[in-house]
Amino acid sequence: MCNARWLFLLLTGGLMLWAAPAAAQGTPGQPITADNWGQAVGFAPDLNAVKVSPGATVSSANFAQWKHALPETFDLLVNKYKLKLTLQNYKPMYPSVGYIEATNKYAGQPQLIDTGSDFRKIGLKNYTGGLPFPNPKSGIEVAWDYIYSYTGDDGDLYYAVYWIDANSGVQHFEEWRWYFIIRAMFRTDLDPKPNIPKFEKEGIQYASITYALSPADKKGFGALYSRNVEPRDQQGHIYVPAMKRVLRNTFGTRGDTWNSTDLLYEDVRGYMGYPEWMNWKLLGKKTYLMPMRADIKLGKDQANKTYDFANYPHWNPNMKWEPRPVYVVEVTPKLKDYPYSRMNMYIDAETYMILYKESFDKKGQIWKLLITGFNEPQDMNSSPPVYATQLVIDVQAEHATAFPIYEYKSNQNLNPDEFTESVLRKRGR
Repeated sequence: MCNARWLFLLLTGGLMLWAAPAAAQGTPGQPITADNWGQAVGFAPDLNAVKVSPGATVSSANFAQWKHALPETFDLLVNKYKLKLTLQNYKPMYPSVGYIEATNKYAGQPQLIDTGSDFRKIGLKNYTGGLPFPNPKSGIEVAWDYIYSYTGDDGDLYYAVYWIDANSGVQHFEEWRWYFIIRAMFRTDLDPKPNIPKFEKEGIQYASITYALSPADKKGFGALYSRNVEPRDQQGHIYVPAMKRVLRNTFGTRGDTWNSTDLLYEDVRGYMGYPEWMNWKLLGKKTYLMPMRADIKLGKDQANKTYDFANYPHWNPNMKWEPRPVYVVEVTPKLKDYPYSRMNMYIDAETYMILYKESFDKKGQIWKLLITGFNEPQDMNSSPPVYATQLVIDVQAEHATAFPIYEYKSNQNLNPDEFTESVLRKRGR
């Protein structure tokens, strides 16, 4: 009890010491804390099975020694595309004081609703905040833990988009800004908690504005959109500079590509769709090398250091990998016209972030591989992992889209009144 982190949590009201139901506890009679977070909500990595030496590298020369610590499709990434993985030791991760408090406070309340094949029926009730299902027992519980994983309540992202051909290299790139209130409801860090009244009234869980900064012919093009608690397509507006008009639009229609890239709308962050749209099967719990603390330097001048644009296949990321506890989940669509026949998602058991994803075409052949790298937050007690980069590779077309991050800020206390058509138009000019 004299541990400094315990003292910090107690002084800030971060724990309900004796109130957490047994269903939410890693050890009966104990609440979930920063110190026991990983064991209480997931499982510990097997560091005897995956032993690393910091600074060592996995490459095609020694890949056979590391096959047990990587998904099978890394054979393509390492042996064909010459990806090298720089290793580091495992370090536990935990969410903010407010998120831990909410996990304890509302433990045992969230309940699944059997939606069957109905992808329009809402699949969760009685959720208010925190991790819905500590120590999940099924794929759908892992899915909801991902959807409501700790990402902070809002954010500001400045990033680039690179279109890359394996043989010819970078084709072109754009720069974008993205403001979002990812927790318009179910907030744990920023007031008002748990919901912003303006958005709660309309059942809006998420609101966002994004717009292009370059190149000149794209500058100002923007989008304003929101996501409801109810599983339906995102609604919003786009601003077209050439027309100087705001047009109403539906965003993220299932299976649509984002901005003519290799990424679907719902591929953002690994998966931005609804759990109700898919079937989720938990395949197992593994210890795999993953980029949960990628140690990527952010900044406009860092893009060509984040990615090896100069050498084949021109998209390999430079980041650090460590042994992580991972839930492997097979995901199949309920929608018959969905472009992927299935996906395998590799979800971190401490942060519930999707660090790796395999997507298969209608014939069951591997189609796309997606890697998402995060950086460790400066202060875990108040901030989420830093979204550091994302890469999606179309292995059939031998083409990729890379998203180096210039700047990422979380918990900025963004003004809900800024998410309007007039602001969209203003930012686009």
